[in-house]
Amino acid sequence: MELFVARQPIFDVRTKVVAYELLYRSGAVPSFDGSEENTATAKVISASFYSPAGREIMGHKPVFINFPRALLVGGGGTILPPGEVVIEILETVTGDPEVVAACQALRARNYRIALDDFVPGDWTDPLPGLVDYLKVDFRATTPAQQFDVVRRYGGTACLLAEKVETQEEFERARAMGYSLFQGYFFARPVIVSTRDVPAFKLNRLRILQQLQLPGMDFSAMSHLIRQEPGLSYKLLRFVNSALFAISEPIQSIHQAMLYIGEIGMRRWLPVIILTGLNDGKPDELAVNALQRARLCELLAEEAGFGSRSGDLFLLGLFSRLDTMYGRPLEEVLGRLSLRSDIVDTLLGRCLPGNHLAPLWNTVVAYEQGEWDRMAASAGEAGLRGDFVAALYAEAVRWADLVIGGRLAEEPERRASPTAHQEQAILV
Repeated sequence: MELFVARQPIFDVRTKVVAYELLYRSGAVPSFDGSEENTATAKVISASFYSPAGREIMGHKPVFINFPRALLVGGGGTILPPGEVVIEILETVTGDPEVVAACQALRARNYRIALDDFVPGDWTDPLPGLVDYLKVDFRATTPAQQFDVVRRYGGTACLLAEKVETQEEFERARAMGYSLFQGYFFARPVIVSTRDVPAFKLNRLRILQQLQLPGMDFSAMSHLIRQEPGLSYKLLRFVNSALFAISEPIQSIHQAMLYIGEIGMRRWLPVIILTGLNDGKPDELAVNALQRARLCELLAEEAGFGSRSGDLFLLGLFSRLDTMYGRPLEEVLGRLSLRSDIVDTLLGRCLPGNHLAPLWNTVVAYEQGEWDRMAASAGEAGLRGDFVAALYAEAVRWADLVIGGRLAEEPERRASPTAHQEQAILV
């Protein structure tokens, strides 16, 4: 029985990721009706804590894992390390004596407990007073109810605003007194003004545009890179890393570009530029763009697009340009010379003959835990769901290594479809 596991970030007030919630679904049934929830949770525990891939998905941070009633009262949480897990009680669980006793026993052993999808109503329910985290559903509550939770429980529990979908909701929740946040607010664009793109970002956009032209102009590219001190530093640091094992340090931008070569530059530069566009925004935005890029690339060959794995990598990488630039995606993409089917896919244009859309829909549905939509899109793209699940873990690992600056320190576990053409030049 296949198991699909994805992760959703949980942020603090500074928009730093402090934990992940693991989203899961057994692949044995087309829709998850709850009948196998105990088995599914047990499998998530096994896959997350007792397998290398699971540890990578956890990202070295605490994880929130959903616990149904039977597993909760049966003591299933006690097989997990208390410092690495938050036991999340599903909203369907009521605070009967057995559940209350199970929570008290867990807290006595230093486990942390969260109450999921909390909607204030029955103030006599004992569970809100027993948990460490109250997750308040911002789609199912009014602002008055959200503030009422702060007033009643702000001194006893850490309040987490979940399903926060806009920057405005995030700011309101933070002002109310919520300290943790979950949702897609970080990934939605905030149009900063009608002015043009700032000069330093415009220069990076020009570099991306140069990368799309056939036949790289090394002289023009070198001129653009030299205008970016941070980018120049990263380029020299990269080429002088242990990955290349050069005998004499390279100190010239032009020499570094020649050493890496055109293929390496086309692969390396977009990643570094995109991760540098995130000023003032959560790092998770860049992580997510990299995850998408790598997953698209890894899925390309299986879906019959091996010859376009580079295009699919850019498809995922550029999918967050609107949020990073604070400009509409159509406007930003209009400055780049991308293939029309990539632009159409990113803008959601369902045109006949666009074969990239099903693969892209598979990637987005998987990361959001929309398993039924993922399965339908994967089938349309000619992909197996378990294949997507396996490569998702690899994409997460790769993105975390890139953001942490550690990718050059170890070899890739799985080569990309074009790795032999690139002579194993990695980011």
